[in-house]
Formats: sequence, structure tokens, C-alpha cells
Amino acid sequence: MKIAHRVVRFAGTLADGYRACLWSRVASRILLPVDTVYAGSVRALYAELRKIRWLEHLGPHRTLAVHFVGTDERIRNSHFGALKVKDAIVDTIRQFAGDRPSIDTEAPDVRIHAWLHRKRVTVSLDLSGDPLHLRGLNRDGGPAPLKETLAAGILRYAGWHRHGPAGAPLVDPLCGSGTFLLEAADVLADRAPGLARPRWGFQGWKGHEPEAWEGLLAEARERVRPLPRGRLFGFDDDPDQVERARANLATIGAADAVPIERRALRDQEPPVPGREALPHGLVVTNPPYGERLGDEEAVRALWSELGDVLRRRFLGWTAWLLAGNPQLPKALGLRPKRRIELYNGPIEARLLHVPISDRPVARDR
Repeated sequence: MKIAHRVVRFAGTLADGYRACLWSRVASRILLPVDTVYAGSVRALYAELRKIRWLEHLGPHRTLAVHFVGTDERIRNSHFGALKVKDAIVDTIRQFAGDRPSIDTEAPDVRIHAWLHRKRVTVSLDLSGDPLHLRGLNRDGGPAPLKETLAAGILRYAGWHRHGPAGAPLVDPLCGSGTFLLEAADVLADRAPGLARPRWGFQGWKGHEPEAWEGLLAEARERVRPLPRGRLFGFDDDPDQVERARANLATIGAADAVPIERRALRDQEPPVPGREALPHGLVVTNPPYGERLGDEEAVRALWSELGDVLRRRFLGWTAWLLAGNPQLPKALGLRPKRRIELYNGPIEARLLHVPISDRPVARDR
């Protein structure tokens, strides 16, 4: 395995690629490289692409889409690059089969991914099809949705894959549509994130191995276990978001196991089931930061209130907070142990790792 900028390369069987599609919680796409060709000129790119045996991948009566990434002095925009790759593919298939595939940008049988870098284009089959953050459950993300893959990555940084199975609780005090809770529930239930997806990019590909895929699906279904109660908790002051989160959790059968309550931030505290308090756990949340929700002054006040609630009531817990505005952590009143650079769509954000002291804060007089 090799880790590079925004990509992880690994070798394995086709079944390993299928398994990555089914089980990766953080990948956006899984690509199967076909070839890397010279692209010193547009003519050279076309000629080299014509040498690939495209009929091994799709026939003339299939549909095709091409996604092109990268530009240079000859290929100055991605649309032009995609057009040249498409031309080479359909011309090759028409030459040998007498007809050509149709183009379908919405739901093609085969998606081709082409990446231009230093006068070479790597051409891959997109095994995933739709982006992998689409879990196939028709969730309602609300007015400011967080991608499931980003939420899963933040939970991974927080160590939920270790702390959750070991019994720690997780609270999202500003849960919105419930994305963190949905992803955390899937980890606890050992549910593959792609288990409910109805369609995959490899299903229209000639090289698809249905038996291998069906075996992986059967294995994933057998692994799902009941979701334990009293481990995940969500709060929000917006009644619409509360209902939205409850409905989203119902799509994975977790509505009863994961309570979502309408509660103002200033009134929140660690949940206490029965008479015994839960062990120290994690607070994981994506507070608003002024880009799409609220004005800057109101958001700064909310961050200040969040910091006050954490240091007074969540003693000994650990918070992981996503901050899209570099000035907001100052309002928190707590010192982060780490700041991890992340992107929430186009927004450059910081994931703050904030250990909370187990010593009570002296109350103001």
C-alpha cells in the first residue's frame, strides 16, 4: 500500500477491490487502473488510448461516462480532456464492433476516470460508480450537510473504532441531521457502509465477477450485529433537525437505540442512564461556523457557550470539533491538543482534538 496526496494505492485481487467498495468508510471512489499513456499532445493521447483493448471492458450497446482530472498547456479544461478520452474509446469500439457505446453522464454502465499528470494520463475504471459517501439510504442532510465520508474520517481520528467497541459513549450536542451518529452506529453494528447501495460502477463492466461480489455481500450481512443501547446520544435545539436526525436513524433501524432530544446547548450534560453515569466518552460535533449558518457574532457566542458546557459538565471527556473558521477556536476557551487540517467541501477546516480536564471549574461568583 502506498499513501500519496489525496490517494491511497494498493494491490490485490478484484475481490479486494470489491471489498474496498463495500467496506471503506472514508474513500470517495475506488478506481481500477487500466493503463497509463503518454499525453505529450492531444494527438498522442488519442493514439495511445486507441491501443487499449476497450472491448474487454464494455460493448457497443453499453453506456459510458468519462471523468477527467488535470490540465496542462494543451488540455486546458477537464471537459475537453474528457471529450478526447471519450472519442478514443468509442472510435475503438466502433472500429472492432461496428457500433459504439452511448454516453450517459447520470447512470452509465461504465465510468472511466482519467487523470492527467506530467504529460501522462492514467485511465481507470471507476468501480464505485456514484461517490461512496452516498450510502444508498436516501438520507436528508438538511441545510448544511456533512459528507458521510468526512464524518467517518473524523470518527476514525477520534478513535471511535477502538473506544466504541470498548464501551465508551459518544455525544453530539449539535447533531443536525445526525451524520456522526449514523456513522458511529454503523461502526458499533459492524455494518458495511455500502451494504444498502443499490448500484455499483462495476456491475455494467464486462470484467465483473458476480459470484465474488455476492459472496462478499453475504459475509457483510452475516457480520451485522444488534446496535447496543445507551451508547450514542444526539441533541439539537432545532426541532426540524431533531426530526430529521430521527428519520435518518430509522433508515438503519437505529431510531430506538439512539435517542435524539431537543435540548438547548446550555442545558446539556453527559447522559445518565438509570442511576449510574456512563464512563468518560467522546463529544464529536460540527458546530456552525458562519459560512452557511448564522452570522459571525452569533456563531462566536455559540462556540463560547460550547466551551463553557464542555469544561463544566463533561469532565474527563474528549471533544473533537470541526472548525471551518480559524478564529472560532479562540472563543472556545479550551486549548486544543491537536489541530488537523481537513476540507469540508471547499472549506479549509481544522479538526480540534480537545481533552477536557476532570477537575471541576470553579463557578463564577
